[in-house]
Amino acid sequence: MTYAPAPEQLPQQPQQQPQQQAKKPTYKRLWFIILAVIVVFAIAGSLGGGDEADTAGASGADTGTDAAAPAVGDVAEVPVEADSGNPGIGEPAADGKFNFVVNGVDCSATEIGSQYANTTAQGQFCIVDVTITNIGNEAQSFFGDNAKLFNAEGQQFSADSEAAIYLEDSSSLYEEINPGNTLSSKVIFDVPAGTTPTAIELHDSAFSGGVTVDLQ
Repeated sequence: MTYAPAPEQLPQQPQQQPQQQAKKPTYKRLWFIILAVIVVFAIAGSLGGGDEADTAGASGADTGTDAAAPAVGDVAEVPVEADSGNPGIGEPAADGKFNFVVNGVDCSATEIGSQYANTTAQGQFCIVDVTITNIGNEAQSFFGDNAKLFNAEGQQFSADSEAAIYLEDSSSLYEEINPGNTLSSKVIFDVPAGTTPTAIELHDSAFSGGVTVDLQ
């Protein structure tokens, strides 16, 4: 019986170890990490900016609402006229040797005098009733012409000495007052119709500084 010869066994080649996969260069991995970080920050910044814009818009809307809404409990302020510091009606006001007290003012007349002797105002007469006391040590003469009348617009009016002639017991043309004596006088002014006097300036002489008395 014949046997076929056994096949020749080829010498076994040493098993090669699988080649290790080539490593990526380090610089490529570093750039990848940097790009990833940049992308993350860009996305976060975009989201944050949107939130801030929304917040700012909401704040602006709130501010507009607050500005438009009237404050609760606000009361309109009423302007108060500053006190001039001048004496008023019924209060003493001194200038030089004279102490003046204005008792009142009447601007209702357009004609004064009697039926036989009278005068008519160009506008209306304002008659100021004043009491004068000599507080000095010598006699002093009172002249009504030294007085000046003022309105709210600051217009100045002179006394009407001619009209004073027709007013009984006016004592405003000329009157000498001894120390300690008191005189009642009426000083007359011819002013435009509708004028409301606000102050009178009184003098003990034509050269004195004068004193202002408020009539309102």
